[in-house]
Amino acid sequence: MSTPTVTERASALLARIAEIDPGINAYVFIDRDVVLREAARLDAIPPQERGPLHGVTLAVKDIIDVAGLPTRAGSSFFERHPTEDAPVVRLLRDAGALVIGKTNTHEFAWGVTTENPHFGRTANPWNPARIVGGSSGGAGAAIAADLTELALGTDTLGSIRIPSALCGLTGIRPASGSGLLDGIVPLAPCLDTVGPMAHDVAMVATAYRVLYAMTPAPAKLRVCRLRGEGWDAVDACVRDALDEVVAHARTFAEPIVVSDVAWWNDELVAATIRIQQADVVAANFHASLFAQHRNGYGDDVRERVANALAMPDDAATDARATIAQARETWRAALRDFDIALAPIVASEAPLAPAPASFRQRTIPLVTPASAFGLPSLALPCGRGPSGMPLGMQAIALDGNAATAIAFGEAFQNATDWHERRAIFTSA
Repeated sequence: MSTPTVTERASALLARIAEIDPGINAYVFIDRDVVLREAARLDAIPPQERGPLHGVTLAVKDIIDVAGLPTRAGSSFFERHPTEDAPVVRLLRDAGALVIGKTNTHEFAWGVTTENPHFGRTANPWNPARIVGGSSGGAGAAIAADLTELALGTDTLGSIRIPSALCGLTGIRPASGSGLLDGIVPLAPCLDTVGPMAHDVAMVATAYRVLYAMTPAPAKLRVCRLRGEGWDAVDACVRDALDEVVAHARTFAEPIVVSDVAWWNDELVAATIRIQQADVVAANFHASLFAQHRNGYGDDVRERVANALAMPDDAATDARATIAQARETWRAALRDFDIALAPIVASEAPLAPAPASFRQRTIPLVTPASAFGLPSLALPCGRGPSGMPLGMQAIALDGNAATAIAFGEAFQNATDWHERRAIFTSA
């Protein structure tokens, strides 16, 4: 039996999206004719000239520019029409990826639920009554529903990791300062990152290597689990899933003994949020928009933008000192390890609309990797009492994404959480 062409696969996927996506709302824009024309171009490339992502379907979060498609950032009023791909899209396209369309996002990427008042709520394919996480929720839902193989998300304070955890996916937040942010609507540039999401580490690693340089991971990984205070103030199902990961690590092909390390800093979250707000102001993106379109923002994002714009000029000074002090205690506690394992979300995906407690419990868990600029790989690791996926993060303490990826490869070689799929059909 012959292998389907890229065009045949694209046609089948577009039909599935037309059937399935109305019940999920992962995509906000697809140009079917462009997809099929690009698929035909890929089919015409001689086999010996094909890239490492040849024919892999790619969904792009709608704050990232794709030539010929509108960038609306989940907003009721913002829209631009790029004539060029953002560099991150261009690199993946040059490697053979087939862009399918733009995916829903929390408005201006400033939220953790993708309950968007303008483009609608994105539902979790594992149970559409539950949230998908955010802000890269449309990207996560598209993968979880098998409406794409690969997606691009952004992560400022958890926006790749949170939907990955709630949808049973693998996704990576690169190190801060990795670049490739041109052509992307900014939130807080000093914290913003852009990275790939997929079902498994193999696909994420392939895409990551197309985008970023990596140095080799250590030959033998030294791994710890973060414990104490906030890390343990999660639902029992999350703690139990991490317990199983720790126990299972001893059975890897190269066994890993995971040590417990106590570290927590109550002041870090507030300080990082102040830095985020200061950087939102420094980016000078929202000031004029807010003056003209204040009532066009959704309630939650309007409040966040207003708070940022009203912040005193010197408010970030103490925050930077707090983060610097926290970083020193972090390094001292973790200096003997390459990887730190921790929860991403404190529970399985809650029913929509998400309670305020969801954000309050989640942001502290994703903050350290963001505050310290470290790569963090989200990995599926279990199921909650309602059958929803659970995830963990592997934080690369050496700042090298390859270290996190190496742990993820070892973990997924020994487990099958990444192979399990949501069963979603149209109503």
